[in-house]
Amino acid sequence: MVTMSLGSCNGARAYVKKAQKMEEAGMMDQAAVHYMTALRKKPDNIDALVGLKRTGQIVLARHLADFDEAVLKGEREDAISAFEDADDYNNLVASLNVTLAFPEAKRALFNSVKNAHVEEIYVEGSEHLEFLKYAEALALFERIEELVPGFKDAAALADYSFCKPAYELGNSAMEDGKYRTAYEAYNDVVERDATFEDAGDRRQEALDTGRYTIALMKFENGSNRRNVHTKVSAYIEQNLMGSSDPFLTVVDRESIDLILQEQELELSGLTSGAELEIGSLLGAKAILKGTVVDCSHSHTALRSDNRRGYEKYRVEAINSEGKKYWETKYRPVNFTEYSQSCEVHMSFNLKLVSMETGTILRSETITASISDQTHYVRYNGDKRHIYPSRSNGAVDSSISGHNALVQLIGARRDLKNDNVMVDESSKNLASKVQLVVESILREVVQ
Repeated sequence: MVTMSLGSCNGARAYVKKAQKMEEAGMMDQAAVHYMTALRKKPDNIDALVGLKRTGQIVLARHLADFDEAVLKGEREDAISAFEDADDYNNLVASLNVTLAFPEAKRALFNSVKNAHVEEIYVEGSEHLEFLKYAEALALFERIEELVPGFKDAAALADYSFCKPAYELGNSAMEDGKYRTAYEAYNDVVERDATFEDAGDRRQEALDTGRYTIALMKFENGSNRRNVHTKVSAYIEQNLMGSSDPFLTVVDRESIDLILQEQELELSGLTSGAELEIGSLLGAKAILKGTVVDCSHSHTALRSDNRRGYEKYRVEAINSEGKKYWETKYRPVNFTEYSQSCEVHMSFNLKLVSMETGTILRSETITASISDQTHYVRYNGDKRHIYPSRSNGAVDSSISGHNALVQLIGARRDLKNDNVMVDESSKNLASKVQLVVESILREVVQ
């Protein structure tokens, strides 16, 4: 704690010296910034407090001079901006326990300028609204709300200026059959003003009309791994049902199996025409077919390498004055370094078939790979005293070298189980399939 305190003092003094040099050079803004930094390091530094009061007052005066100049020119927006800069600067300095002289007359003048400006741009915004210039009107009414919250009906007019063009965009998109565009436009309206006309009902209508239902057919397994297609199917169904795309609806496996039972059909061996018939019965606009083309697991042989290291020990010695002391020495030791890796590679072919035309909307092969590595050291001695050797054979007595070697001694020695890796790879594959399906859906439902 004493060391930290001294460091803060030294740091504060250094910034004070920099600030004083800049002040001598007439660089008041930069000097004030350095005095502020000094106070953040040591809030009770007298030189920094006095220096900031002196230079801060000059900087504040410049901001207020900009305000006065803008007022004289009749540039009200610039005047307001200049005053806000001055006020923000005054508050910043005050947060460091330095009080600057801020004339109240300036604040009264600011309020007068602000109120006159608000009255003026309210009229201007109303004129924009009359001529259906919604973007221009919105900017002005929102600026009014920033300057004088609750001024007349500016907030309501701002909402109207935002909602009206978005609502009209939604109506136009609905007429053109662009249900996603319509939904997003109506949604913007509802989030801004839930009571605006019938935007809520129209948003639901756009969603209901454009909703795209996909039925998952039973996947095929073209790999050598048993039942992997079932795992992949489950993860894909889970991902698609959890999609954030509001237009995507997935018919779950239970519903499909129920329809098959009612129709006394088996999904395996069905012709494409029968699949389309089932999709139609499910109310689906498309069916998703898939085949696990490959699921392979491979691993390298366990590699081992004998390494030379050093063990630290201490011996008692006597110096030239006859006094005993402990001397650190290192003796060579051997340890074995091991490494091994494995990988699971999967490929999956999906086909999304339109129920309306029977055409394939997308046929794509997706791949996913998961790898794992082990890298560890076996050492029969006391790991607390072991150190690695450098490339030239000399001992590496650094703490980092010792810690790295100790970490390898305690590192994981077994590769992940291949079933675990297949499961991880299946999840990865399902996420990629979800992205592809969502991409297709954005093309189909615009």
